[in-house]
Amino acid sequence: MTTTAPPRQRPRTTGRPVPRWAVIAAHVAALTPVLSSLWRLPLMFGIAMGMDDAFMDDMMSHPLWARAAYLVGLGMLSDGLAFLTIGLVRPWGEVFPRWVPVLCGRRIPVLAVVVPAVIGGLAATMVFTVAGPLGWPGNFDGVDGWTVMMTACYAPLVLWGPLVLAVTFSYWRRRRA
Repeated sequence: MTTTAPPRQRPRTTGRPVPRWAVIAAHVAALTPVLSSLWRLPLMFGIAMGMDDAFMDDMMSHPLWARAAYLVGLGMLSDGLAFLTIGLVRPWGEVFPRWVPVLCGRRIPVLAVVVPAVIGGLAATMVFTVAGPLGWPGNFDGVDGWTVMMTACYAPLVLWGPLVLAVTFSYWRRRRA
């Protein structure tokens, strides 16, 4: 009679309790780029969204497939990276999921998560808090509805980097021991 080892079960909770503020911050960080991604989509169809004529002429000089690949791809990349912040407060950020060959069920090394998260958090802070407003696109000759809408859609990005850094610090403190 042979016995087989039971399959490794995916943990339903993290190793240590996650502070409520970290869970909220991770979810807010995951949502910060969504509005800017949605704001960019009409640009691929030639809807100016308040952008100046020179910008739109340049945008429309590319074929639709290229505009779509760039704008949709940029949105998917930024939203996907932001979504990874949730892994800092969920079990799948501590243990490899079952579907990962060879590594399934093993603990993820802390530095393998913390180092990229800190680099990403610092980069997002630098780009959206420091450099972003210096090169902010749009019509700033006067304030109109388009400028207000674009600012409202891009403003949450200022929070992205600091929130990722805060949640990463919480993750590191929980997992370091």
